[in-house]
Amino acid sequence: MTVVDRPGAPVSLSSHLTREVMSLILEQGLRPGDRLPSVKDLAERFSVATPTMREALRMLQMAGNLDIRHGSGIYVSRAEPRLMLTNPYAGTLSTGTILNLLQARLLIEPAVAELAAIQANEKHLDDLGDLLAEAETHLSGHDTDDAVLGVVNMRFHRAIAEGSANSVLADVVFSLTEVHIKEQMAVLDLYNNRRRDHEQHKLIFDALRAGDPSDARRLMRDHLEDVISVIETKLAAAGKTERT
Repeated sequence: MTVVDRPGAPVSLSSHLTREVMSLILEQGLRPGDRLPSVKDLAERFSVATPTMREALRMLQMAGNLDIRHGSGIYVSRAEPRLMLTNPYAGTLSTGTILNLLQARLLIEPAVAELAAIQANEKHLDDLGDLLAEAETHLSGHDTDDAVLGVVNMRFHRAIAEGSANSVLADVVFSLTEVHIKEQMAVLDLYNNRRRDHEQHKLIFDALRAGDPSDARRLMRDHLEDVISVIETKLAAAGKTERT
């Protein structure tokens, strides 16, 4: 599989990992039906967190290169490279698309959080806790890496979708944030309050851990509405609001 990006479009860590995994498959001469190492082993091999590795494998599964069988393992389903665009519409950044992305997420993610509060198991909750701890480490440091925090932010939202135990919803959230990664990074830049964002994530996590679906839904809705409000205000002040 080859990941192709439009000029100026950022390449996510998970997209980069898809190249590495496909290179591994080709270098080792693996064929359809052959088994890959576990997610944990692959994460260690490429020096990334397990949730990030899982996202890359999901991308390859969606592209038809891998078959991930729960309780069995990860298998090659297509060994030859396959073209995949991280964002076929990437080009000039559109404020209209930024707002459309947020409105789409507002429609979907509160319901996803509600379901995750019911369905998430200890592994899902542990992954979410680890992501919050990773974000806190970066926020508490002297050199806050916005790019790293942006990746952790998206991994947190995607991990909640994974915890919903609904693979279609997980794919929808993953696709929204991956295909529109350029707009999503612009959202983080415009919102520009990493600590506030993190504290809201912690409240959502507390509701998930408490198994409170109504609270999880409300907090996710409040979180996204806050982001939308801040960004709409900033875009309006800059005279950049577009008709959607």
